[in-house]
Amino acid sequence: MHQRLAALLRKEYLQFFRDRALIYIVLYVFTIEIYVAGTGFNIEVRNYPTAVYDRDNTQWSVQLAEKFRLPYFRVTHLVHSDPEMEALLDQGTVSLVLVIPYGFARDLAEKNHAAVQAIADGTLSNTALLAMGYASQIAQEFALELGERLGRVVPGTEHLGPQVQLKPRVAYNPNQKAEWFASLIELFSVITLVAILLPAAAMVREKERGTIEQLLVTPITPVEIMLAKVISMASIVLVASALSLFLVIYPIFGLPWRGNLLLYTVATALYVFSATGVGLLIATVCRTLPQTILFLLMVIPPILFLSGSWTPEEALPTGMRMVTYLSPLKYYLTIAYGILLKGAGFWQLWQHFVGLTVLGLLLFGFCALRFRRYFG
Repeated sequence: MHQRLAALLRKEYLQFFRDRALIYIVLYVFTIEIYVAGTGFNIEVRNYPTAVYDRDNTQWSVQLAEKFRLPYFRVTHLVHSDPEMEALLDQGTVSLVLVIPYGFARDLAEKNHAAVQAIADGTLSNTALLAMGYASQIAQEFALELGERLGRVVPGTEHLGPQVQLKPRVAYNPNQKAEWFASLIELFSVITLVAILLPAAAMVREKERGTIEQLLVTPITPVEIMLAKVISMASIVLVASALSLFLVIYPIFGLPWRGNLLLYTVATALYVFSATGVGLLIATVCRTLPQTILFLLMVIPPILFLSGSWTPEEALPTGMRMVTYLSPLKYYLTIAYGILLKGAGFWQLWQHFVGLTVLGLLLFGFCALRFRRYFG
């Protein structure tokens, strides 16, 4: 089996490198396309997952925390320690933590002034910037309402009333560089596109030329044919993504060196493994390359948009948010952002690794069964 698989892999690599147009496309999408996408874009803040670390535990601190509600914020956790706060941010469970310090109510009563802190996850820089703006506005509105209730503010004297100063701190992307997020999300989108396209196109070309029937009359099994397509195309995607990181994203956009690149490579390999299975599934449905391209145009947008890559998951309707858990890309995005921007390790992301592995195996197994029935 190993000799047959090695021969098939050699054939796949030769076919790929003889197709200059396909090589140019792969090089373009992993370099120029990602560079162009680094201009960034705005993402609207909705249902922003928030945690509250109330160290004061007074009536006024609770009232301020209650202001962080829908549609902009959604408080999902009440934090009781610094390690718990850091863990929630590292895991991507929340995107903002409101820290109300001890003595908040006393400072408002005695000094007419108090400060709170908002710690935002800066991996999605534009979203974090908008969230900080909303948080600051909420703090000022709370101070104004409190002053009116206490009789310290009358029309024309709002500047004399209680003041709540928000001290923001953006974690993981302190300068809020939009190109970090934009270039990475484009890389992940390109990995998805190419990992599905390459094996699908390779298999459909075999069908168009009639070589697939020639292979099936040999001792080679359909599973071996599928594995050769998956391994060869997945290795090409992994090499191209590495070139994109080291030739474009790191040197041009100045992405800092964080996390374990080997762990990121393993996660990417797991994701590409499942994505190539989708490509082979498409190949069992389509008969020509134009049909394959059109099919991809229908498949790729839902995969991207329902994974939280371009649209924040929190802004999706409830039904759509449930669908995202069936997408391997959802888990891969959390892992990739956690490693590359947060420096997170395996034990901080193990749940997402498990989800990606299980979903990938199920998806690949279904595609393998479908492939074997079609060509067996």
